[in-house]
Amino acid sequence: MKKYAILFLLLSSCVTIENISETEINESFPHNEIQKIAVIMFETPVDDKGNSRHNSKSIIGPNAGAVLADMTASELMKWGKYVVVDRKALEEELELKNLREEDFLHTGNYSSLGRSIGVDAIVVGEIEKYGFSYIVLPAGRLILTQTSVVSFKVKCIDVTTNETIWTFNIKGTSKKDSEKVLASELITKAIQKLETKLK
Repeated sequence: MKKYAILFLLLSSCVTIENISETEINESFPHNEIQKIAVIMFETPVDDKGNSRHNSKSIIGPNAGAVLADMTASELMKWGKYVVVDRKALEEELELKNLREEDFLHTGNYSSLGRSIGVDAIVVGEIEKYGFSYIVLPAGRLILTQTSVVSFKVKCIDVTTNETIWTFNIKGTSKKDSEKVLASELITKAIQKLETKLK
């Protein structure tokens, strides 16, 4: 009976988790100059063998970079402040120019990409966690809980000056929603905050 009581306490202690959508804007930047933007695939950390990294007891799925970029682009379109290049059209345009989104993930200078696709700013992201998290007993045999986890940063960068225009930082966990639903909700909240700050 004691075993079950301890197990219940461990499980219930993992239920209350805070979700965060933080936003920051560059107050000195002339925001009205940015009219057309593109969202490129978010950067996913990889291990030495080139596989999606499994760390901090969480797993990052192989398509996380494209999934989160698609969600962010979709929410930015709904906002209506910018003309957002359609993600599929962006991939096709880059393919015609023998370029790939992945080629721009590790560069700190987005001006050449911006010129190639005719945008004022590029939205990039860096994923820390996206998938599920788990806790294993010291024996390593029993998974106590499975929780959806998302953690990533998004930046909008001016392609002329390479200056950061705004950022948002997402961190969240859920026992009832998938990582996709959780990320979508938090991205929506972050963009609503951006909208409020830029009014």
